[in-house]
Formats: sequence, C-alpha cells, structure tokens
Amino acid sequence: MRCPYCNNEIEQGLLQGMRRVAWIKRQHKVSLLPKQGEVLLENNTFSDFLLQAHICKSCKKIVVDYSDKEIQEG
Repeated sequence: MRCPYCNNEIEQGLLQGMRRVAWIKRQHKVSLLPKQGEVLLENNTFSDFLLQAHICKSCKKIVVDYSDKEIQEG
C-alpha cells in the first residue's frame, strides 16, 4: 500500500492503546514499551483499543482502518 501523502510504501500494523498509544507490528501484552521498529505516541485521553493501521515512517503519518468497528455517532 502507498502513503496517500508522500506515495512511499507504508507498513501494515496496529494501533494499540490504553493511556498511551503505540503503533505495533503485531499485538502483544499492553506494556506499550516500544519494541524495535515500533512507534510510541503519547496521549492520556484514549481508552483501551486495538485498530488496524498502516504507518509511513518517511512522512510520519498513520492511516487507520476502523471499518470493522461499530461506531456510535452523536
């Protein structure tokens, strides 16, 4: 898949979070201490979640796919 911003190849993974958010290559215990090749995103406003996501390490963008989630809109 290509990045919609810079057209470079992007890497498939997941966004996993509780009080901190991390892009990970595969799901693991929620310690959120980044492993090699993972990216930690600080943010204390999120609750527990796991979403399919692609990362572009060239332009530092993450594309999230939430099509398999039930979304409540206000």
